[in-house]
Amino acid sequence: MIIKNKLESLETINRLELNRFPEQIFTANEETKVKQFIENNPAEFYAIRDKSKAGGIFKLKVAADKVLEEIDEYSLFSINISSINYVNNQLLVGEVEFLSDGEVYATLSLDPAASVRDALKKPDFNLKTTIFDKKLNNIPGFDYIYKYIHDNNLNDVIVEFALFNKEVGIKKDKVIVYELRTDY
Repeated sequence: MIIKNKLESLETINRLELNRFPEQIFTANEETKVKQFIENNPAEFYAIRDKSKAGGIFKLKVAADKVLEEIDEYSLFSINISSINYVNNQLLVGEVEFLSDGEVYATLSLDPAASVRDALKKPDFNLKTTIFDKKLNNIPGFDYIYKYIHDNNLNDVIVEFALFNKEVGIKKDKVIVYELRTDY
């Protein structure tokens, strides 16, 4: 599997029917479509992500009544239900890659209010190891993440995710997949 950019990531998440929060991509001047998305997916907070480039402007906690004010600086962006709505339920967040040869790369945070970006900046776990390393047993829910990735054939793919203590998202699972990366 090769994923070259953020749009291909979202397409792959959808094609593989992975669990995610309701999300839609917009371009500048689509305020009517944004309003419709919010009406169809009511929540207290939304996340807005720049989809035009990696590392673009990302806002994790935008109140529903402020979304239209916050989208002016984007040309291509997504809006999704924010994980901050589930701050009391988030157990683990970050990115992980399970290679076919058994190696594991993981950068993870236990902070329930953290985003993937937060986890990468201030991780509780930053590992390069193998799936047989007993240290992995010290990471809450790591076995659940491993099974999810294995069951969905996501080996050799960097998976940005969050793990919750209850079922969330469009597929009602404990894992939310935010992004998949291979070649960017």
